[in-house]
Amino acid sequence: MIRTRTDAIAFEDAVRAILDACAPLAAETVALGAAAGRVLARTLIADDDLVPYARSAMDGYAVAAAETRTAPRTFVVRERAYAERGPERRHVAGTATAVATGAPIPAGADAVLPFEDVVVRDGAIVCAHGVAAGTHVFPPGEDARRGDVLARVGDVLGPAALGLLAAAGRAALEVVRRPRVAIVTSGEEIVPVAASPAYGEIRNSNATSVAAGLASFGADVVRIVHVRDDRALLRAALLAAGGAADLVVTTGGASVGERDFVKPVLDELGAAFAFRSVAMRPARPTAFARLGDAHVAALSGNPAAASVALHELVRPAVHALAGQRRTRLPRVAARLRGELHGKGERTYFAFVALHVDADGRLEATPLANQCSALTRTSVDASAFAVVVPGRGDVRGGETIEVDVFDWSGVRAAAVTTATHT
Repeated sequence: MIRTRTDAIAFEDAVRAILDACAPLAAETVALGAAAGRVLARTLIADDDLVPYARSAMDGYAVAAAETRTAPRTFVVRERAYAERGPERRHVAGTATAVATGAPIPAGADAVLPFEDVVVRDGAIVCAHGVAAGTHVFPPGEDARRGDVLARVGDVLGPAALGLLAAAGRAALEVVRRPRVAIVTSGEEIVPVAASPAYGEIRNSNATSVAAGLASFGADVVRIVHVRDDRALLRAALLAAGGAADLVVTTGGASVGERDFVKPVLDELGAAFAFRSVAMRPARPTAFARLGDAHVAALSGNPAAASVALHELVRPAVHALAGQRRTRLPRVAARLRGELHGKGERTYFAFVALHVDADGRLEATPLANQCSALTRTSVDASAFAVVVPGRGDVRGGETIEVDVFDWSGVRAAAVTTATHT
């Protein structure tokens, strides 16, 4: 179905359409050391207890807790045990075993007396107080029991998860293939970053920011090309990009102007559109289509609008293709400092700076300039305040939901308020 300019799909419907279209890519096997940031393709179960024996949690002396009930009591130090390969030891009644942190506890011992809690005298220790079984002991299977889930399909593998899988002996992992993404920017006025723009020209900032965003989402950017406002050149660029990538992201030429060729050319190529525009501000011209085996996300050429679409619509596509369970930005509540004006039936994404007030509450301050054509807008923000259709104006002090794209930008500082249109 071809949508007209006034026939924009609701934002939430657009996200659902993208997620429905983007099935996870095929799995591949990688070495454990190469799996950081990858998405697990198969749920992993513990084959054995992890670790299968009791270990000392302190440097000290392993004893049988029941034998300390008559403290004070002296125990002969029978032997020493370290965190190393060796024979399984057994506790001998009335004795203690000197143990290092991580050393196996002798069978029959069930507590550890730290060095600092005993008196050492003539090859023996004096225990002044009784201790309970399990004191300063890591029990068997404390990390995982046999049959426990170690990691689930769709998990993004970070340092902690990889450490657990290493401990469980998983030297290779099945992960979802990284989405390959091609970027096509267009516009007669766009020149390379290293160029000196003439009057009427601007440098190609979108290629850099979109590529960086896609990489941060976990995609492999395999091609970046810029074309002038020429239908034949754009057609060739889209065909080449679609043949090289799982997802093609375009910026510029997405609206309905005389030189906005992206959607007409996609029609000529037989692309199937999920939607042609979205009832949102900014980024209304955003479209999503299927071209052969590739998906295409067509974004506005305005940098701030492209940034909104990149985070709110392209990110879910990349994460869905990568097999992630969580595909969208984290949405949290914040108190508004300043005012925001609703946009009727459109979802409004306002750039806001986040900070934590003296009481630990999250507050959102709209940026003074929300112009979609600026590159600076997204730099000064850490989140989008989301004004849903029909809500109307939001006043200072009211609670509003925000989609956070940069937690590192959350500040603990006072900021000024402002009113925005």
